[in-house]
Amino acid sequence: MIYVDKTALVHRLVNNYKYVFLSRPRRFGKSLLLSTIKAYLEGRKELFDGLAIDRLETKWETHPVLMLSLARYDADQEGSLEKILNTHLTRWEHEYGLAETSDTVSERFHNVILSAYEKTGKRVVILIDEYDAPIVSNLHDEEKQDDMRSLLKSVYTSLKDCDAYIRFAMLTGVSRFSKMTVFSGLNNLKDISLDDRYAEICGITTDEMRKNFTTGIDSLAARLKTDREGAIEILKANYAGYHFTEECPDIYNPFSLLNALDESKLNYYWADTGTPSFLVKLIKRRNLFLPEFFNESVEERQLAASDIYRMSPTALLFQTGYLTIKKVPELFVFKLGVPNKEVRDSLFHVMADIYFGDDGAVGDSNIRQLRDCFRRGDVDGAMRRLKAFLASIPYDLSHDRHEIYFENNLYIIFSLVGVEANTEWRTSGGRIDVVVRVPRFIYVMELKLDHPVTEALGQIERKDYGRQFEFDGRPVIRLGIEFSRKTRNIVSWQVSETE
Repeated sequence: MIYVDKTALVHRLVNNYKYVFLSRPRRFGKSLLLSTIKAYLEGRKELFDGLAIDRLETKWETHPVLMLSLARYDADQEGSLEKILNTHLTRWEHEYGLAETSDTVSERFHNVILSAYEKTGKRVVILIDEYDAPIVSNLHDEEKQDDMRSLLKSVYTSLKDCDAYIRFAMLTGVSRFSKMTVFSGLNNLKDISLDDRYAEICGITTDEMRKNFTTGIDSLAARLKTDREGAIEILKANYAGYHFTEECPDIYNPFSLLNALDESKLNYYWADTGTPSFLVKLIKRRNLFLPEFFNESVEERQLAASDIYRMSPTALLFQTGYLTIKKVPELFVFKLGVPNKEVRDSLFHVMADIYFGDDGAVGDSNIRQLRDCFRRGDVDGAMRRLKAFLASIPYDLSHDRHEIYFENNLYIIFSLVGVEANTEWRTSGGRIDVVVRVPRFIYVMELKLDHPVTEALGQIERKDYGRQFEFDGRPVIRLGIEFSRKTRNIVSWQVSETE
C-alpha cells in the first residue's frame, strides 16, 4: 500500500485552530482527511509511525471523537437527514450512558458533547463530513432546502453552546454558500478553503505523484507506449490543473489519478461519479455567453458567496470542481477556467445533452468526422456536419434567436470536437467571432445573423482579421457564415479567395 503523507499539515491545522471549515470538490479526500484527524486526536500513535507527525507530536493525548457523516443523505428518501442524525445520536448516547432526554436534535447533541467530556475528562473533538450534502442535493427545491438548512443550523450552533468542552471541530463539504447562514454564531470558524498554507491538504501534487507512484506511472507508460515523462504529461492533461488558492501548486484529482494508475488506463473516473446537470440548466436559463463564462475573472468574495439564491453559477462551478483558478491578474481577483481534459469533456457532453437534447446527435462518430474535416481543411464537409448538428436540436430547446445562441452552440460543439477555439477574439481592428486552430490550418470565422455571407467576408477583409496569424506558418482560412433566425441553422458559407 502507498500513503501520501499529509500529516505535517494535519498537525499544523489541529494545533493552530479550534473551529475549521474546508471546501473541496467531491471525491477529493475530505473523508480521509477527517479520518486521519480522528485517529490522531484519539491518540493512536502506532498508526503514524514513520510519518511526519510522528516527529512533530510529543503528547499524543486521547480525546473522545464524535464523527458525523452526511454523505449518505438521499434527497429522494423522506426523512433521510433526520434518520442519519438519529442513528448517530443514538449510538453516541449509548456509548456515553445517556438516555434520550429531549425531542430536539440540538438538545441531544448538546447532551452527548457534555456527557463525553464528563465521562472521559477530556475535551471533545467533533468532525462533520459533507456538512452541506442535504443543501446541495436540494438546490432545485428552495422550500426543502430551507428545511434542511434550519435543521442543520440547530445541530451546528450546538458547537457554540459547548465551546468550553470542545478541543477541536472541523467541517468539510463541497460548497461554501451556506457557511454564514448555517454556522451563524461561530464567529471564530477558520475557513481554510482559499488559504495558501493548506492548499495541498487534499489532492495530490506532481511532486507527491513522482515520489510515490513511479510503479503505476511506468505501467501506464507501457500501456500507452510512451516513457515515464510522457505518461506524466498525459496524466497532467487529463487529471491535474486544480488550483484552490493563489499560490497553490498543480493539484491532481486523487480519485481519477489513483484509478488511472491502478487500471493502467485513462477514463472519465471522477466525471462518471456525478453530473452538473442542474448547474448547466441554470447557465442555460440565464442565457450566459459561454466563452466568457469559462474564461472569467471574478473577485474572491464571489467565490465565498454565502447566499445560494443570489449566487452566480460561476461560484457554484468553482466550488464543485468544474472551474478552477488559472491565474491571479490582480489582488483579490481570480481568472477561472476548466481544470483539465476529463472535466472539459464531461462538462461539455452534459452541456450538449441539455442545449441540444439527448438524442445521440452529438455522438462520438459525428464528433470525429467534424474534427477530421477541420484537420483536412474540408470546409464544405465541416459546414455540412455543423448544419446536421444544429438541425438535430429539438425545436423546444432552440427558442432563442439571438446571436449569442449560435455562438454558444458553436462553442459547445468545438469544445466537444477538441479543436482549439476562441470566440470574440480581440484584434487591433475589432473582434473576430471565432478563431479555430488545428495542426495544419487556422480558421478565421465571422458570423452574420440574417445578413448575407458576403457581409461577413467583407468584414474579415476590411478589418484584415487574418493579419495577426501571418507569421504562424499555417494557412489562414477566412470563412464567412450566415445564420437564420427562422431556421435556427446555417444558411450559407463562403471562403475568401484572398490569401
